[in-house]
Amino acid sequence: MQLLFQTLEISLIMAKTLNDYFAFNNAAMSLKAKRLEIISGNIANSTTPGYKSRDLDFSNLLEKTFSRKYDSRFDIEMYADNPRHMGFTKAPKWMDTESALKYTVPLSPSLDNNTVEIGVEQSRYGRAVIDYQASLQFMENKISGLRKVIKGE
Repeated sequence: MQLLFQTLEISLIMAKTLNDYFAFNNAAMSLKAKRLEIISGNIANSTTPGYKSRDLDFSNLLEKTFSRKYDSRFDIEMYADNPRHMGFTKAPKWMDTESALKYTVPLSPSLDNNTVEIGVEQSRYGRAVIDYQASLQFMENKISGLRKVIKGE
């Protein structure tokens, strides 16, 4: 029985360690996928009168979550310790994508107050896809490294 508890404890420690090991990559992949959704929405609404183009401030959101040097004096957070409180969440800070949404300023304003510039959005989308693929490659390299360690190569 004691051996079973020791094995279970080691398994929990390993799971927590792996979660910590992949935490940044998980956040980056999720945010990059969300950014692709936002840019896709901009492209889809390029002819909608009054639509405001948006983008995700990816670097600021990750810095706020993972950096030790981030100055949070200017962030006002509501303290909610009860699930019935408004704003209560146990989710990590990087999942709060609404706070990282920024409206873009067009290079040339349109008559219908739509701020989407299709050429700019398409180039943003292409760049975002490349960033997503790079993050995927980083994740694959981490997993490959773990496999080599486990196999003893």
